[in-house]
Amino acid sequence: MFPNLGFLSKFSSRQQGFLLMVVAVFCSPTLDVMAKYLVRSQPVMQVVWARYTGQFILILCLFAPRLNKVVRTQFPRLQLARSAALFGATFFFYLSLRYLDQGQASAIFMVAPLLITVLAMLFLAEKIGIRRGVSVIGGFVGAIIIIQPHSDIFTPASLLPLAAASFYASYSILTRNLGGAENPHTTLFFTAGFGAVCTSLMLPFIWVAPAQVTDIILMASMSLFGGLGHYALILSLQNVEASETAPLNYLVVVFAMFWGLMVFAEIPSMATLGGAAIIIASGLYLWRREKIIKKA
Repeated sequence: MFPNLGFLSKFSSRQQGFLLMVVAVFCSPTLDVMAKYLVRSQPVMQVVWARYTGQFILILCLFAPRLNKVVRTQFPRLQLARSAALFGATFFFYLSLRYLDQGQASAIFMVAPLLITVLAMLFLAEKIGIRRGVSVIGGFVGAIIIIQPHSDIFTPASLLPLAAASFYASYSILTRNLGGAENPHTTLFFTAGFGAVCTSLMLPFIWVAPAQVTDIILMASMSLFGGLGHYALILSLQNVEASETAPLNYLVVVFAMFWGLMVFAEIPSMATLGGAAIIIASGLYLWRREKIIKKA
């Protein structure tokens, strides 16, 4: 299904896992910077359409010989629910990029792992001890510092990445419920297919013709980086446990700020940097506690 990455053979399997995770983490903000550029001149839903449809076409091509098996699911409602949650996360995050700096939006979105902890307690009956509770509260404090709800510079758009994080946390919990009972190819098919079908139905009513060739190239490239990021993630998790590479996910904020500075000349405010530092520290502390608990 995937091409052979022989050039990685000189690294150990663990090194390959970490390198591939860095690639996956890099692809996410690269995809976002394309979306941010496009939403300035196109409807947000049209950009979401480009994101999902390109990837869905790629999946159809890859799975064509066994598509009849891939589309079969034992849990259609759960698949649709998790796909809808991820679709909501994508829409609200892309919408936030129209109004916020990319680094700011990404930093607020990083509360998602902490929200997952809360939802796991509510719906999966997982226990949250004092230390977990402190890390969750710390993450929300960081988000509030960035959002600054009582400041004169507060904008309701600051809540959009928080909404995206909430949808993403719901998607993660639903994915946990699905567990390993479903073929991952089937899950991937439904995830991309749901977004592609929904946005394609809306497209005739919202379509705005791209004004420049650059827009068309970026729309096509979104599926490339989306597919590459997902591919790198799959390969990474084959070599290294997800818990080991979890801290690398916070590089998303670093790469997002880099792209924001390079492409849009966005300079992160002290509030954004300080809040991001608190969110990342809270997430790393939570990750560390989880590793200690697993070893006990």
